[in-house]
Amino acid sequence: MKLFKTPISTPLLTIIVAAVVFLLVQFFGLFLQTANKNIQNYYKVKSGVASDEIIVVEIDEDTLSRLGRFPFSRDKYAPVITHLHDAGAAVIGFDIIFADTSDAEADTAFSEAIRSAGNVVLGVFLSPSGAIEKPLDIFADYALGLGYFHPIVNPRNNTVYSLSPAKEFRSGERYDHFSMVLLKAYYSYIYGQDYLSYASQDEASYSVTPNIKVPLSMPGRNEMLIHFIDAAWFSRVSFYDVYEERNFDVLKEKVDFKDKIVMIGATAKGIKDVFTTPNGIDYGVYVHANAVNTVLEKTFFNYFNIPLEKILIFLLIVLSVYFNLSRSSYILILSNIAIAVIFLIIFPLLIATFTISLLNYPAEIILGLIFSLAISNIAKYMLENRSKIKLNTALSEYVSKDIAEEILSGEGNVNLNGEKKKIGIFFSDIAGFTTISEKFSPEQLVEFLREYLGEMSNIIMDQRGFINKYEGDAIMGLWGVFGHETTSSFDCCMAALKQQERLRELNSLWKEKYKEELRVRMGMHVGEAIIGNIGAKGRKMEFTALGDSVNLGSRLEGVNKFYGTYLCVSESIYEEVKEQFEFRYLDKIRVKGKEIPVNIYELLSVKDGLDVRKADIMEKFATALEFYFLRKFEDARTILEPLVVLGDAPSRVFLERCKMYAAQSPTDDWDGVWTMEEK
Repeated sequence: MKLFKTPISTPLLTIIVAAVVFLLVQFFGLFLQTANKNIQNYYKVKSGVASDEIIVVEIDEDTLSRLGRFPFSRDKYAPVITHLHDAGAAVIGFDIIFADTSDAEADTAFSEAIRSAGNVVLGVFLSPSGAIEKPLDIFADYALGLGYFHPIVNPRNNTVYSLSPAKEFRSGERYDHFSMVLLKAYYSYIYGQDYLSYASQDEASYSVTPNIKVPLSMPGRNEMLIHFIDAAWFSRVSFYDVYEERNFDVLKEKVDFKDKIVMIGATAKGIKDVFTTPNGIDYGVYVHANAVNTVLEKTFFNYFNIPLEKILIFLLIVLSVYFNLSRSSYILILSNIAIAVIFLIIFPLLIATFTISLLNYPAEIILGLIFSLAISNIAKYMLENRSKIKLNTALSEYVSKDIAEEILSGEGNVNLNGEKKKIGIFFSDIAGFTTISEKFSPEQLVEFLREYLGEMSNIIMDQRGFINKYEGDAIMGLWGVFGHETTSSFDCCMAALKQQERLRELNSLWKEKYKEELRVRMGMHVGEAIIGNIGAKGRKMEFTALGDSVNLGSRLEGVNKFYGTYLCVSESIYEEVKEQFEFRYLDKIRVKGKEIPVNIYELLSVKDGLDVRKADIMEKFATALEFYFLRKFEDARTILEPLVVLGDAPSRVFLERCKMYAAQSPTDDWDGVWTMEEK
């Protein structure tokens, strides 16, 4: 543990986190590669515009319904080529394979149209067997150029992100990609130069023309990233409207084909020329259209510099570990949020937007963040937990374990500077303790008190109470000071009953050991009090409760002496927990030093916990009190006398009063309130 207190904790943990991330990359490389690609789909900027120079001619459902099943007779393509050429199209590209012989007359018509137009680009196809399928010679010989169709399909998620601008096949033949051939044909047409035979590619770029370079995704990698936009953004027309002369005459009024790159491809449902792209499912013709659009609009992408990205990941780990080892919870929370937002949202978007780059390792960035948070927090927990355990142990000497944990967790909302709060108040005192203590030697007295106070205090704290102070044999306890305000009355009563029960057990032992038995009087009240620290700041402070509620709780403990009871509670406690405990209404009194009378009750047991004999006494006592307060003292006396014989102490108190009032009736303004002359 001392290791985590040294200045090398941040570098050490950084190395540990980096090592964990590195090992995960080694073990889960394939999974992370797939994750990286999927994450890049979200980070990649998909906004943009479709070039006005591109028109897509769709072989759609309307075309098939009019011309028949696809692929249809090749003579159907001849008028389309003628119409587009006559309309001034710069280049016409077919995203269709023409490798098989069909009807000779139809093939001838198609071939003648290609020859006459002189601006048609066709494609070659790599079959699953590895053979190159080329257009028939009668088509290829007259085509302006040939390009291969295939984009690069990522094997991890079967998604198209890119293409190779030029590729050499196993046969030794080399072809430019179909989209690059279209672009070369287009620029040859625009600039009046022959760029179709131009071939130039270095480590960083592929050249369409000497002045138009396509940046590769990464130096040395034969890959161009495609900036995908929505297919609906392109200018699109139906193949049938171009094929049918009357329809085309109308179409030309709306669409200008002059000097345009026209791509023809199948888009009808059920035709399987489709690919998964960052936009979702796209037809092959739109993969080519997006590739051409990327170059025309110069919305190129590439991958971020790998060494620099690795340095940034390491920096992320350093920052995360450093701030997570901070002792300030505010710094911890804010730094974690800031780091997550910067590295997972702002940083990737800024790179994608302003550098037109994609992160290579977004999954590793996320892993680095997760593990730096996890490992540094584990270390922080190990570092702080020891101190917390010590503090918890010390605090548990004064309050119950669950309250101590609540305070340390910050859930107790403790204000030690002073506040007004509703709390439960408990006072206890051993009856006749002065006489008892005279029989002990000093050592025996200390031992006895330690045992008694320990047993009673444990019960109070186990019931979520706070031991406020000891005064000799007296105990002052509080509930609701550090939480659990709603259960203060219940906890206070339950603790008192448990203490009396434990006293009965202890008395059997003390009678044999010390020749003494204890009778402990307890007073309880719940009400508002001022709680906080008092004393000499910096030298001697005490956390306590002050106010009338505290004084009343203390007085109620003393009231027991007068009524011969041991558990006296205020009306406020009675009203809150009368459905959970058994009480006996004792009297309406005016305690010493107070003018306002209060109703007091004797706490007897938990609800339905009285035996038949005790319940009968309580019922008769309640009837006697009704007669007493109605001034029917003789009727009350008749009930009370048998109860006194049974040993009921409160009955003896009221029997004496009945005798007194029978001899001398109270005044007319008598309200039944008894004024206590003693504390």
